[in-house]
Amino acid sequence: MPATATSKGERSAAELKAAALRVIARQGYLSTKIGDITAEAGKSAGIFYRYFTDKDDLLRSIADDFAAALRERVVEQSGEGHALDGIDDIRGHVRAYWDIYRDHRAEMTAIYEASLVSAEFATHWEAMRARHVTIWTAHVAEARRLAAPDVDARLTALAVVSMIERFCQVVAPPESEAAGDAAVEALTRLAAHGVLQPDLPHPPR
Repeated sequence: MPATATSKGERSAAELKAAALRVIARQGYLSTKIGDITAEAGKSAGIFYRYFTDKDDLLRSIADDFAAALRERVVEQSGEGHALDGIDDIRGHVRAYWDIYRDHRAEMTAIYEASLVSAEFATHWEAMRARHVTIWTAHVAEARRLAAPDVDARLTALAVVSMIERFCQVVAPPESEAAGDAAVEALTRLAAHGVLQPDLPHPPR
């Protein structure tokens, strides 16, 4: 992104990013054009190109902002050095991701849609998922009292993260707060079954 050191420039760039997120929330990233963004922000194309080289450059800046917000939210909601000892802890982890997706739906939609057509953003999306899988893998190993994560712990973590990620894409935002709570509970039950009860007997045929 072209550099700017002035407070006015920072404000203009922030206004363009905020406008982009509003447009993306309405019509998706792939359908959003620079003209849509500048019209939403009430700025000219010349102002846009003063701060960003193109739409992907603007998304890179949004993705950087989102990554910082994500790190802060995880620490805020889960704490440093948190563990996973039971269903209440699983619910807390599920709720944290749900809240992040709800509050940053436009950013996540934009990054995901861009990942479908751009190797750069595909790598970014995979890196976000990998961070969650790493966290869940350690927690699955803790919950199962393993000395170290095994293959099944990693696969369970990947399954849980993929389920939560896709579920949030489909359901969030919910029709109401109660519907959101019900969604979190449904995810929690499924995750808890996989994480805390890996060796349930198969039902008789």
